[in-house]
Amino acid sequence: MRDEFAERDLAHIGNVLSHFEHSTDSVRAMGRGMVVNLSYWRARIQAILAMPLLSMHVEKQAKDLLGRLDRIERAGL
Repeated sequence: MRDEFAERDLAHIGNVLSHFEHSTDSVRAMGRGMVVNLSYWRARIQAILAMPLLSMHVEKQAKDLLGRLDRIERAGL
């Protein structure tokens, strides 16, 4: 059950990040407010990583999403 919740939440977060990655012009136009949003998504991923007995598959998904967030931040979004 725990992994099912985590996988659904990570899939949702992945969709949000895809939107950010493919909408760079509109994301840049949002300015500083986006930093708060990226922090929010990072916190959600970290909350999943903090869940006890998380499968390695879900942990890898979460870490991959953190990497995508890092790339979005480095791109200045």
